Amino acid sequence: MSDSELRKDDTTATTVARVAAGEWIALGAFVALALFVHQQILGPLTDAGYADGDAVNNAALFPRLIANLILGLCAIQFVQLLRRRVQLSAEFMYDAPRENALRCLVGFGILVGYLLGLPVLGFYPATVLFLLAMFLTLKTRPVWIAALVAVLLTLAIGFVFEELLRVVLPLGRFGLTL
Repeated sequence: MSDSELRKDDTTATTVARVAAGEWIALGAFVALALFVHQQILGPLTDAGYADGDAVNNAALFPRLIANLILGLCAIQFVQLLRRRVQLSAEFMYDAPRENALRCLVGFGILVGYLLGLPVLGFYPATVLFLLAMFLTLKTRPVWIAALVAVLLTLAIGFVFEELLRVVLPLGRFGLTL
C-alpha cells in the first residue's frame, strides 16, 4: 500500500503519549484572545458606555459570551493536555505539503490585514475584501460566485450583529452601515 493510499484510508484517531509544543502555543493563543476581549470590554467599551444595559442594548454581551466560551473550551483542552490524552486524527499524522503551509501563512496574513484595515475601512468593505481574499486563497472558482457570496455573507452578518444583536460595528472612514 502506497503512502498516498495510506493517507486516504487511515481515518482512525491515535492517542499520543507526548503533547507537541504547538498544542501549548495554540492553547496560550486562545487564552490570550479571550483575555484581550475581556480587556477591551472592561476598558474602551465600558468607558464608551457600550458594556452596560440589558441584553438588547449591551454591545459587549455577545463578545463576552464568546470569550467565556473560548475560556471554557481552553480549560477542557488544558486538562486534556495535562493528562496527555490528546487524540490526533489522520490528517495530523503526516507532514503537510508545502502548498498547504504557504496557504496557511497567506491566510494568516489576510487575517492580520483585515484586523488592521477594519478601523480604517469599516466593517462592510473590510469584510467583503477579507472574505473574497480568503475564498481566492482557498481556490474558490468561479471568482464571481466567490465575490457574490462574500457580499451576501457580509450583509447577512452585518444585519445579524447590527439589527438583532445591537452590536456597534466599526464604521471606518466611509461610515457605511445598514
